[in-house]
Amino acid sequence: MSSIVKKVVVHLGPHKTGTTSIQKSLHMNKDALRDQNALFLSDSETHSAAMALANENYDEATSQLEEINRRISETSEATIVVSQEDFCGQLIGRTGSRRIYPKLTKNMRIISRALRKHEVYFVFFSRQEESWLRSCYLQNLRYRTRFCNFVSFQEHFEPGFSWEKKLAKPYETFGDDLIVVPYEADFHSGISELCKIAGISIDLFLQSSLKKSENSSPNSTTIEQWEYVNRHSEFKKTAWFSKKLLEANWRPQTIPAGDEEYNEWPPKIDQKTSVALPALSKRTHGRVTRQDVNDVLPPENIDLETLKKRTLPEEFEFPSVPRYRMEDQSDILMYHLRGKTHLAHLNALVISYLRRDTELTKKARYLFHRIWEEQGLFLINELSTRWLISTLQTFLDHGKNEAQRLIGSSGYFYANLLKIGEGERAIEGREADAKYDQGKPQTKNLFRGLDRFNVGGTDLMLNTNALALEMALKDDVAGLVLQEFLLRVKESNNMFSRLDSARKDLEMDTPGFLDTWSFFEK
Repeated sequence: MSSIVKKVVVHLGPHKTGTTSIQKSLHMNKDALRDQNALFLSDSETHSAAMALANENYDEATSQLEEINRRISETSEATIVVSQEDFCGQLIGRTGSRRIYPKLTKNMRIISRALRKHEVYFVFFSRQEESWLRSCYLQNLRYRTRFCNFVSFQEHFEPGFSWEKKLAKPYETFGDDLIVVPYEADFHSGISELCKIAGISIDLFLQSSLKKSENSSPNSTTIEQWEYVNRHSEFKKTAWFSKKLLEANWRPQTIPAGDEEYNEWPPKIDQKTSVALPALSKRTHGRVTRQDVNDVLPPENIDLETLKKRTLPEEFEFPSVPRYRMEDQSDILMYHLRGKTHLAHLNALVISYLRRDTELTKKARYLFHRIWEEQGLFLINELSTRWLISTLQTFLDHGKNEAQRLIGSSGYFYANLLKIGEGERAIEGREADAKYDQGKPQTKNLFRGLDRFNVGGTDLMLNTNALALEMALKDDVAGLVLQEFLLRVKESNNMFSRLDSARKDLEMDTPGFLDTWSFFEK
């Protein structure tokens, strides 16, 4: 191992100070760096060491940093640049901690100790505090759901925060070996300052790599939409779906007016009796009843944006009234949807009309499709799973064409059979996430032809979900609801997750079924 002392410049970031651009520029110009006897050390090992520090796995971090020290000692270059913003710790909002980089000094000590044979300098870019916090907030808003406005985010973390206070201890510990550089938004500034500290001439860099990169910051409209999603999210784990579509400015392809092909309502059943299931046939024929009801629906041209911005009262007593009168049904829905938006209430109200045979079917149907064509991206995030299923049933009955009705029917039956299965498990007294002790059927099959299977020895779950997704992709509007439901299934404890978990725990794989996980992900 070489005994030559190297100059090691450790760029700490922090996050949201252009670190990614700096790293890209250094990576693109590795050859130019070598011409100056310098090396940019950036790979999976340096990233892993940074993440170990960020996650406070100090023994692991020390071991990895000592390996990095060995590599530095063996390289022929005299100057080494290492850039990893996670050396500072976790970006605020990623963990439950309310402190900003609480282990910064400790992390720097561990790095310094591991690289002690060499001449180590730390570089830290200091960005104006509120600007930095706001950038952290946008990052958090994009990927997480806890905060829905900047003020609450700012108040959550270290009141009176300043870099001067935060860097006081590192300054005391490292003195002139810690170089703090004022952050500038100019895209040349960061890489220029870092190279100057490292003693590298930036003039030798490829000028093409210094062109200004596109600003990836979301615009004000997208920020407002993300905040709305966070504020009203019913199922936090899938909120990213709405956000991603909104960020991409996604709009559904809708069926042009005049091209609708509605089924007859109420459903027309030519055969009045069923030879196979005569008793059930009575229920089938009585599913939709004729009712004379008052019109409590808003006009067809109601401003849905206004309804989206208004919320129902959080406190609302349950009205002890029957559901027959739509005025009373509206109040019952207000109770069940308390705290939700008036848009969610209108969706439920039009569904209530569309479950019946009334003079207002056409109006309710028009409003239902307006809601989902114009506001579906928001409603899939706000509605409970129960109301997603009700919406799928409404597409089954009132879809504009066969694709929407197919999506509604497949989603409705998929969801209800899943609900039945999970309900029966609860009746048996078994937890939704209870693990299997073994992977083979233990009871006798009393339904011939409905074949049993071993854990890891079937593609039944995968094919069911793949086909459901195929159905969902046949129409943008109705399909959005089914996609959201599938995402919720994927993120919940249920028969699919249990079988996949058991397969891992029991290490059961059968040739021919090695990649047949429920959602094609191990």
